[in-house]
Amino acid sequence: MYVIRNCFLIDGLADEGVPHAMVAVEEGRFCYVGRETEEALALYRDWEMTDAGGRTVMPGMIDAHVHLCMNGEPDNFRNMIMEPAGLAAIHGVNRAQEDLKAGFTTIRCCGEKGEIDMDIRQAVQEGSVIGPRILASGKALTITGGHGDMFSDNAMEADWIAEVCDGEEEVRKCARKRIKRRADNFKLMATGGGMSPGPATVAQFNIEEMAAAVKEAEKNGICTAAHCIGEEGCFNAVEAGVRTIEHGTFLNEETIRRMALKGTYLMSTLCAFRTIKYGASAGVPEDHLKKVELFARHHYVNLHKALDAGVKVGVGTDTGTPFNYHGENAYELECLTNNGMTPMDAIKAATSVNAEALLQEDIGSIEPGKTADMLLVDGNPLLDIKILSDKERIRKVFRGGVAYVDRDKGIMPAY
Repeated sequence: MYVIRNCFLIDGLADEGVPHAMVAVEEGRFCYVGRETEEALALYRDWEMTDAGGRTVMPGMIDAHVHLCMNGEPDNFRNMIMEPAGLAAIHGVNRAQEDLKAGFTTIRCCGEKGEIDMDIRQAVQEGSVIGPRILASGKALTITGGHGDMFSDNAMEADWIAEVCDGEEEVRKCARKRIKRRADNFKLMATGGGMSPGPATVAQFNIEEMAAAVKEAEKNGICTAAHCIGEEGCFNAVEAGVRTIEHGTFLNEETIRRMALKGTYLMSTLCAFRTIKYGASAGVPEDHLKKVELFARHHYVNLHKALDAGVKVGVGTDTGTPFNYHGENAYELECLTNNGMTPMDAIKAATSVNAEALLQEDIGSIEPGKTADMLLVDGNPLLDIKILSDKERIRKVFRGGVAYVDRDKGIMPAY
């Protein structure tokens, strides 16, 4: 039982922060949230009391799109393919801890080699390792030759991030296999991708195939996500009822309208465009850089259109992809503020909006009765959102009321 007093409170819901606030935590849950008053202090006078000195208390952030089997290096796909599953899981723990140190108390994995996210999730839940709350997808679902099925028949057998399923019955069976493993999310490859052979914009799964997975997910209270680059695939995913659209590069106005109408969420993954800044010096081929630059131009325009139309936009980073390192996830909030969001909107996107999108009712905001996932931040991110990208400013990270990261005391998770 403890109290954090004299803080600036951002609760993840209100449009303004609350100065001179306090929060009280009992058995891992918030039991008092609000203004610091003499009456409130008296009520908790026998509890452990921490003076925040005016620092910010805000909800733990949620990253709705990460890959624990990827390290962010330019050639990480080759490294991932060659890495044994056991070693991949150990590295995955380290990467998850980097995300936690950066203030992300929950991460959703969106396609993992060897389904290592399932095992890391269990290890975190058991307390065998320290890490963020993990929402696991296992392997993504893709068609033969689709995004995530990148190798020809005569190539080496590779443990990649997706499982092949063609037709409604195979998709339904793959979905049920993930239910058996208690997946928190299904990831569907609705289009090609920038790192896979062939046109990235071509539609892959059709509406009926994706709808089969969505139906199984909804029956079991499981979230769904779709990798969407091209126009037709984006539309198909929305019409199939997929809950979150990942990337959404070539969204057209009709699809945006349908998203707003149906309440579909967009995870724009702007962090993934770091390749434009760092790719040339790292030897990325010029033709690939031109493709990424083309994608980025459309992506930014369509994100603005989505925001203007009232589409709910969350925070997903695609962390682990090239030049997109674990522990640098908060850069996505900077990108969102550079593209039309206020700092408060970006913080909500990373907290309460993401919690709603991912069907996580118990986290995402600081309210009495909710799980005490929160951050103690040195400074006010409403004045400078870049504060959240400076890990030294994230002084404490609480998950379930426990301070797994405490930079004031030198406490850091280490595997």
